[in-house]
Amino acid sequence: MSPVESASNPLSGDVALVTGASRGIGRSIAIVLAKAGAHVGLAARDLGGLEQAAEEIRKSGGSASVHPFDVADVQAADDLIHAVE
Repeated sequence: MSPVESASNPLSGDVALVTGASRGIGRSIAIVLAKAGAHVGLAARDLGGLEQAAEEIRKSGGSASVHPFDVADVQAADDLIHAVE
């Protein structure tokens, strides 16, 4: 990786999982991580909000996947981590 690539995309090749990514702080964090080059797994209960966040990330050249998720479901948490990996 050249110095220019690493400066503009320091998270290139990395994967980030952001819960609460359908709105507010979680969504903002996901967008920043995607702009830094990470593929972002977006997780929250609000499927529509997740899809909107993913579309915003993709339109700006980033990479995102959508994972409907409820943090109260322990098994779902394990499944989510494996899906994003």
